[in-house]
Amino acid sequence: MKKPFSAFYYVKENVGRSLLIGSMFFLTTMLLLAGNYIQSNYYYWDGICEYTESLTDIAGLPTDENYEDYKAVIEELKADPEIIVMLNSGFSASALSWKCTLGFTMGSHCARFNTAEDLQTAFRIFGYKGDFSKVHDGSVIISEPLARNLGFKLGDTLGPEEGLHGEFTLDALIDEDIFAVFFVETEEENLIRAHILSETLSPKEVRERVTQVVGDRKVKINVPVRAEVEKNLGPINLIFYVALFLLSFVLAVSVNSVIAGHYAKRTYEFGIYRALGRTKGEIRRKCTAEIALTDAIATVVGIAAIELYTFLMNELYYIPHGQFLPYWSVLGIVGLVVANALVLIPVVLLRGRSMCRADVTEF
Repeated sequence: MKKPFSAFYYVKENVGRSLLIGSMFFLTTMLLLAGNYIQSNYYYWDGICEYTESLTDIAGLPTDENYEDYKAVIEELKADPEIIVMLNSGFSASALSWKCTLGFTMGSHCARFNTAEDLQTAFRIFGYKGDFSKVHDGSVIISEPLARNLGFKLGDTLGPEEGLHGEFTLDALIDEDIFAVFFVETEEENLIRAHILSETLSPKEVRERVTQVVGDRKVKINVPVRAEVEKNLGPINLIFYVALFLLSFVLAVSVNSVIAGHYAKRTYEFGIYRALGRTKGEIRRKCTAEIALTDAIATVVGIAAIELYTFLMNELYYIPHGQFLPYWSVLGIVGLVVANALVLIPVVLLRGRSMCRADVTEF
């Protein structure tokens, strides 16, 4: 009696039925893949967010007559031995458009340096890898993934047709996953912007020191873009969660219908268990164990299939095209857990309670 009452024994002896039920639970693992696809948007912006958090940009304001406040701030910052000030022109309006994993077109963040030496110093501080020895006035620098995404190669000339404000030569590639565009354009006048960074202070300490120096003067301190990225991508996450609950509800109804029909055929079996002295608690645990075991097997198989799919898509398509699909993501894991719980818990409660009412005397 002990062995037939085992959930493992039942699943083993009823492979066909278990596969049917398991296929329904398998669908919940697709929420992991869906979440990973949506989370992939952050892959393209994480590097940009980290870049804007690694330095502090300031700019003079038009309301500052002759930029007197800005010039005074620059002089004070230059007097600080731990601060590096990199002046650059106020004009910087270029961007490259690229496609993300979901197929959407996005625009890149751009940054301008006045000299090749400034750019090389900044990249050294940021830890960016690559050969930047050929960078000069008129160079544009992008990352290797962005170059693959757009089909560019070293030596290409990029201009207005690509969305730039002039013609530039692609003279270096950054070995980092950052979808930003860096320019070197030397100007002698209108240097009303500045990159502020340090080799000894942390980015947070640099920002605090700059904020203290600026005070209430008419100088703009640019903020990192992470909050703006979250603001723009947030609605997509909200849509995912709404779809998650709707899909989970549909799956819960579908799975419950399938399992209800399956267990209805086993009413005699559970009636006999009750007649042989099995308690309602044991009946509930048996139903729970069978459904949970089937769910666990289906979930493991589903996750394995998703990871294999992700690996193949990354290696064969996404990475060669400058894109990436994460193997795991917070959004995907939350989607998987919530969908699985919303489907599993009602089914377990309803089937266990139903089978406890089986009575052999009614047959």
